[in-house]
Amino acid sequence: MKRDYVFNDSIQRIKWRRKQNYDVSYLMNYAKDRGAYYLQLEDDILSQYNFVSEIFKFVQKSNNDLESRWKMIEFSPLGFIGKLFRTKDLPIFISMFLWFSEYKPLDLIHNYVFDIIACDPSKNIKLCKPNLMKVKIEYKPSLFQHIGLKSSLKGKIQKLKDKKFVHKIPIKKHLNPDATLSTSLKFYQGHTFNKLYFGIDYCWINEGTGNDNIIINFKEKFLLKGYIIKSGASLHPEDKIPINSTLEIKLFENQNKSKSKNLYQTEDEYLQIDRMESDSGEMIKNLNQSFWYDIKSLRLKIPNFTANKWILIYEFGVF
Repeated sequence: MKRDYVFNDSIQRIKWRRKQNYDVSYLMNYAKDRGAYYLQLEDDILSQYNFVSEIFKFVQKSNNDLESRWKMIEFSPLGFIGKLFRTKDLPIFISMFLWFSEYKPLDLIHNYVFDIIACDPSKNIKLCKPNLMKVKIEYKPSLFQHIGLKSSLKGKIQKLKDKKFVHKIPIKKHLNPDATLSTSLKFYQGHTFNKLYFGIDYCWINEGTGNDNIIINFKEKFLLKGYIIKSGASLHPEDKIPINSTLEIKLFENQNKSKSKNLYQTEDEYLQIDRMESDSGEMIKNLNQSFWYDIKSLRLKIPNFTANKWILIYEFGVF
């Protein structure tokens, strides 16, 4: 094993980065005759929820750009994460990784390919930049964030983060009926329940009294056939509606209440139709037609909210 005169890396680290070059070369060689594109990812990353559709749209846009001669699209600036190639272009990268595996890590080696393709070495590097941007395209904001800490190199802690990465929480919009909303809860940075109900934003609760409600008073009689409520998210998996929270309805006047006789009724005449009995953070149900109700009000009751456990609701629909 040759001494490293560039980075002064240990023999152990040289072997590790060389193996990384070999591993990626093997994967690329396997993929080069399969499919049209190759995307390099790792197992310790966080992705935007819509990353596949975003990549497809951006690739199509780039392919239609007559000025573009792209060889790689970078969906993350970190290391070798989120790099997309056409499979027909992989052989040149494979060759470079294998040729220079003993000298540098692959996330540095791959940049030499673009220098060769796009730059005149006799000219100033600044003159190369416009041409370089046509072969190596950067997508912003990035679609991937590195969240792992332990490297495959023993003893190495990897704290690499993309500081500009903003994780988007998925919002599933529903055409909820017009209503007036009220609650005893308080919300973090304007992520209110009103915005969630009308499909604008997610709802993030950070303060309550310990015995809280979200009340929806419908402006017209509403026939309830089902509902879907989802809480927690990939970045905040613990921010769920707590166990023993209940979903309750108040019936519209002058309707047959015999079908609701088996439902628990509160002192203020709400009927309990669901209870959170697990830590799934979800309430989802299509009601049997025999249990469709004309209602004037719906209430989500959260009896045991504590400030050390916030609640993030990203989907709320009644139908």
